[in-house]
Amino acid sequence: MADKWVRVEKGIRYREHPTRKHGVQADKYFVLRYTVDGKERQEPLGWASEGWSLGRARIELAKLREAKRTGQGERTLAERRAKAEAERQEQEAAKQEAERASMTLGQFWGERYWPAQEHKAKGSKDAERGLWNNWLAPALADKALGQLSAFDIERVKSAMLKAGRAAASIKYARAVVGQIWSLAVRDGFAFGPCPAKLVSLPKKDNRRQRYLSDEESHSLLAELRLRSPNSHDMAVMALDCGLRFGEIAGLTWKDCDIERGQVLIRDPKAGVNRLAFLTPRAHAMLLDRKQHVTGALVFPSRTGERMDRISHVFRQIADELFNKDADDSRQRVCFHTLRHTFASWLVEAGTSLYAVKELMGHADFSMTQRYSHLSPEGLRAAIGVLEQHGLPQEKKLAEEG
Repeated sequence: MADKWVRVEKGIRYREHPTRKHGVQADKYFVLRYTVDGKERQEPLGWASEGWSLGRARIELAKLREAKRTGQGERTLAERRAKAEAERQEQEAAKQEAERASMTLGQFWGERYWPAQEHKAKGSKDAERGLWNNWLAPALADKALGQLSAFDIERVKSAMLKAGRAAASIKYARAVVGQIWSLAVRDGFAFGPCPAKLVSLPKKDNRRQRYLSDEESHSLLAELRLRSPNSHDMAVMALDCGLRFGEIAGLTWKDCDIERGQVLIRDPKAGVNRLAFLTPRAHAMLLDRKQHVTGALVFPSRTGERMDRISHVFRQIADELFNKDADDSRQRVCFHTLRHTFASWLVEAGTSLYAVKELMGHADFSMTQRYSHLSPEGLRAAIGVLEQHGLPQEKKLAEEG
């Protein structure tokens, strides 16, 4: 580009492009030169090919001179552009705020929340999608996030109660609303505490009460060995080591120290890694699997990937053996019943609740206390300590002598 500036008239200059044409003439780049606060400034306008001309340059220079004379308006092109940019940003912010204010839960679910849930296990995603499609969306999808109230969520709770849904399902639905709200607050679509926190939950003890006897566990394992050997081996890990299904599905050979009889449970539900210890039965089972299971996972799916749920064969066998007359869900046998059985057997054998807590990997001691009723002998022995305090002094001295 040529460096020579041509002075058209006072305050207006241009230079020509060395090759580019605008019409039959060389393309010209216009600038303004003027004085502000005693300092000389030169500011660009633009190319003739972009619409700039001597006439437009004169108009712009006249505006700047008028602003300088009156003290009103922008005195430089930089000030004018900064003001225009600020106005543009303000308009954009107002537009985004309007979009945020009108964003409905249904839109937010589809555009932002659900795409962010890929990290969750398939079972969790299926459960959340079912709650959304069946209960949350019909009542809340058209509701603006900013207008969501506790009353709206009470309506969901009432509908689920009327349909006979369990307290745990209602709690889960409320939790999903809470997760949506947290993401909306993070992204600036909602503000303040979640309205779901103001909705009380129905009180019902949904904790599983069913656990297996020795005979029942042997019957279950025998059927599994015949019909689903892989499920049999996973059941052994749950019964003998107290592992959750997800912990078993994610178990890798590098975390199995078979020689020492222990496995490392990484990144469990409670967030703290722990050791699980092998019984002779579990030890023998892992040794056998090591001979024919290839790959990193101890219990891979048929495609070699991590399993996302227990096989349907396990559920069929459990229904056949234990669930025919189990109307109460707390009395039904499922895969998690095996972990519950592990803890129950330990407590019945006199193991301390603290030891059970550590072996189970419970984050909170209150989760372990549900098993305290299984050790009445321990409580009775504790009361026996007080017997000495109830004896007459003479008898107490006689017994001591």
